[in-house]
Amino acid sequence: MVQCILIEDEPLARKGISQHITQIPFVHLEASFENAMEAIVFLSKHEVDIVISDINMPGVNGVDFLKSLSKRPLFIFITGRPDYALESFELEVFDYILKPYSFERLFKALSRAQTHLSKREAAEKVEVGTFTIKENYRNYLVPYEEIQYIEGDKEYIRISTIEREFLIVYSLKKITNDLPLDIFIRTHKSYIVNKAFVRAVDPDKVIMKGSIKDIPIGTTYRDEVYKKLVHH
Repeated sequence: MVQCILIEDEPLARKGISQHITQIPFVHLEASFENAMEAIVFLSKHEVDIVISDINMPGVNGVDFLKSLSKRPLFIFITGRPDYALESFELEVFDYILKPYSFERLFKALSRAQTHLSKREAAEKVEVGTFTIKENYRNYLVPYEEIQYIEGDKEYIRISTIEREFLIVYSLKKITNDLPLDIFIRTHKSYIVNKAFVRAVDPDKVIMKGSIKDIPIGTTYRDEVYKKLVHH
């Protein structure tokens, strides 16, 4: 799910754009603001994937707002000002939509943004190749291929690796988003497995290689498990 915020000083325009965004299933509108200063405060505490912004606003305009950010999400400008297009291109703005715009135009921009973000995330995961586990004051760099399975246990997760087991405060949902999907698969609400360590698949469990324990398959995950592990 792509996370975005909206900055638009015109109430009617803000309402209209917000309604359009909420109709797009792969985008979640985290918050909307009537000026850039409110957005700056929000972004100092939260991370988002995309900022959708007007340019001509009271106080700090959209271009100056973009320039002020040290860490920049993807920017999509929706504006009535064509004269900022060249500067926006030089600032590597992802898309520049002129008002009046259509829902189809916004949908196309956000679809492209989602594809771009997915490719970038996949490239980063391939490049890194390891998962950092913080235990006490030490950072362990564990290669993905050495992680056998991960088990959720309330506010903790248990990470079983070739060398040892780690128990850390982390959510299974969060680590699911951190791991490369071509290596790992969720089999159960409490389990993620490394596909390389799977020996066989039963209707209700995954048989792991060697002395690794069997991992249950939840009913809601069964179709996906069979699709990814059995039916290639």
